[in-house]
Amino acid sequence: MTGQKTKDQALKRPDNFQDQVLTAINFMTSNKQRVLMMMAPLLIVASGVYATFLWTQKKSETRRAELAKILTLHSDEESTVAKKREEIQKQIEPLRSSKTDKDGKKSTTSPENLATITKLEKQIADLKPDHTKSMADFKRFYDTNSDTVEGWMAGLKWASNQLQESQPGDARKVVEQVAKASASNKFYQMNSRFILIGLMEDAGEFDAALKECEILIKIASDDAMPSVLLTKARIQFFKKSFDEAKTSLKEILEKHSSSPEATKARGLMAIMGAA
Repeated sequence: MTGQKTKDQALKRPDNFQDQVLTAINFMTSNKQRVLMMMAPLLIVASGVYATFLWTQKKSETRRAELAKILTLHSDEESTVAKKREEIQKQIEPLRSSKTDKDGKKSTTSPENLATITKLEKQIADLKPDHTKSMADFKRFYDTNSDTVEGWMAGLKWASNQLQESQPGDARKVVEQVAKASASNKFYQMNSRFILIGLMEDAGEFDAALKECEILIKIASDDAMPSVLLTKARIQFFKKSFDEAKTSLKEILEKHSSSPEATKARGLMAIMGAA
């Protein structure tokens, strides 16, 4: 019995780990000031990290809010033109003859009305939004935030508009900067380098454009790959590297036969076959 009692007492007694925990608790209880002094540096570091996180989040939110205002301005500029188009279209509709005679035949629109309709339709075709204000804001925003996702979006928006308006200016420089700065962001890598390839292609810089294609091939998703390969094949075609172009096109037809690019690949292949 004595041996069993001793064994039971030993089982109820704290083990080595529990002894260490109790010792630590007793130390912290009897040395509160000393413990706090030891922990103070850690608390300061943790507070600094958290404050930096909050500050970064706040800056990001501020950037997004500012960019949203510019995007809204850009949308309003588009809406202004859309409303003008609608107003002119309302003038056109009454001029078109919708009358029918007793035999059910529609009467023709008078020559005078046709001339007016043609004039009004030309007015619609000539209408373009004035993005002067929003584009200036996009460029300013990019220059201030060129190392951020929001800045990249603004920069590509500005550069694309410059190219559409046939005013390249510093567009290529901005696109190159975005491509370089966004190395860790696949979305902006794809967009900036596609634009850059187009600029190089227009400038006849085919070798440089092909190098950009190789970069895209390494990061492109399965969905984007056919477009990258077709772009590569097109540049190879213009460079008159027909064998290389056929290899790129065959990869589309073999691995991405159901993609929209496959139809274009067959067409380009047929052109090279006939050449």
